[in-house]
Amino acid sequence: MKVGVVACGYGDGYPRHAEAGTPVRVGDGHARLVGRVSMDTICVDLRDCPQAAIGDEVTLWGEGLAVDQIAQRATTIPYELLCGITRRVQAVE
Repeated sequence: MKVGVVACGYGDGYPRHAEAGTPVRVGDGHARLVGRVSMDTICVDLRDCPQAAIGDEVTLWGEGLAVDQIAQRATTIPYELLCGITRRVQAVE
């Protein structure tokens, strides 16, 4: 399996309890979380993203991926996820 390493983890506010299979967008494709969320990284299954390359944009929630979906997979509510984003994260509008 081709696995991507994303430079984001619970130190950035991504939910530590997100389960394997939680959706992630990689470029225009869809991937799934594999393994556990670490402090600084998550790993994603890129089998459905054969075009994925180093430096591709990754969306953890936002356009095309509702925060509600992620909250459900992490057994929490969207409000908690949005309030948990740390200062390490740069907001993009």
